[in-house]
Amino acid sequence: MANYTNLKNPPVVIALFQLKYTGDIKLSDFLTYENSIKHVLPIRRDKIEVGIDLGKTSIHLGETKIEGTTNAEIKSYVFMSTDQKMKFDVSIDTITFTDEHQYTGWKDFSKNVLSFLDKVKPILERIQIKRTSVRFINRFTFPSFENPQKYFNTMVTSKEPQSFYPIRQYGFRLIMDVPNSEIYSIVNHNVETISNGQYLYTFDIDVLDNQNLVYDRDTLTPNLEKLREIKNKLFFESITQETIDLCN
Repeated sequence: MANYTNLKNPPVVIALFQLKYTGDIKLSDFLTYENSIKHVLPIRRDKIEVGIDLGKTSIHLGETKIEGTTNAEIKSYVFMSTDQKMKFDVSIDTITFTDEHQYTGWKDFSKNVLSFLDKVKPILERIQIKRTSVRFINRFTFPSFENPQKYFNTMVTSKEPQSFYPIRQYGFRLIMDVPNSEIYSIVNHNVETISNGQYLYTFDIDVLDNQNLVYDRDTLTPNLEKLREIKNKLFFESITQETIDLCN
């Protein structure tokens, strides 16, 4: 992997890993390992989907009468840290780990991902992984944005940007395939004005691998490293030295 610069102040505001899977399991199977998960993430909240079966319905002018039944179903369990910035979300086809704490580097992030997956290892050994992904949302604050080329190598611009009125909001999306693999990336750029005439730039990189995998640390670890390598390539080849300097 290329030796990219280590930033003193990484712009990452959300780091996310997601695993999509299929398998003959029940959502409640995850509760077998609830105590182990809650030892680190003590808060549990259930996402509930409510369906309404109206059955026979009679509606009259001047008066509305609706008769029916509701069917509430738990769709996922979300385990959270006390400050709610770290989450481990499990559903019947998706597992998502999200961290919104100050980013301390890939080593800590990947260690946390694998640690939480290991807590539900007996379940993962019974499923088929259909997709893995990492998503890093970065935010920069720029003092001006008259010339996007000052900060980014990838952009949508004009031959004469100085002829524009002041930018209020600017954004675009790129979807790119990685050759000779099942990997693709979704990259979103968005900038908007904030107070004091500054600009808040969101640089959102999502790298997804549709390769089918069987859960095993020896398989998942290099998969994570590959996703990281592509994420880093997209990040550092998209920003200029000026942007790097703002993060150091």
